[in-house]
Amino acid sequence: MSEARSRQVVIAGAGIAGLTAALAFAERGYPVTVFEQARQLEAAGAGIQLSPNATRILRQLGVLERLLPHAVRPEAVVLKDAAALRDLGRVPLGQAAER
Repeated sequence: MSEARSRQVVIAGAGIAGLTAALAFAERGYPVTVFEQARQLEAAGAGIQLSPNATRILRQLGVLERLLPHAVRPEAVVLKDAAALRDLGRVPLGQAAER
């Protein structure tokens, strides 16, 4: 193991960013320790929107295919007037959501 890769990588937080970073370092041969304040990891009950850059990284790390069965693909972006709760515009995504 090279000198740089013999160093321990320490990551604070087992959220999506921390776990993604841990996986990326581990795949490159670095020993990784993740510290998380919660005693146990649980589902947050919230959704996240993944940009094309995020899905590309998840694909490179080999985890995107396991996430896709749980994904909801948006049909459009809808712009709303928050005060009046009415639609201001709609942008269909179609295949753009897959890129």
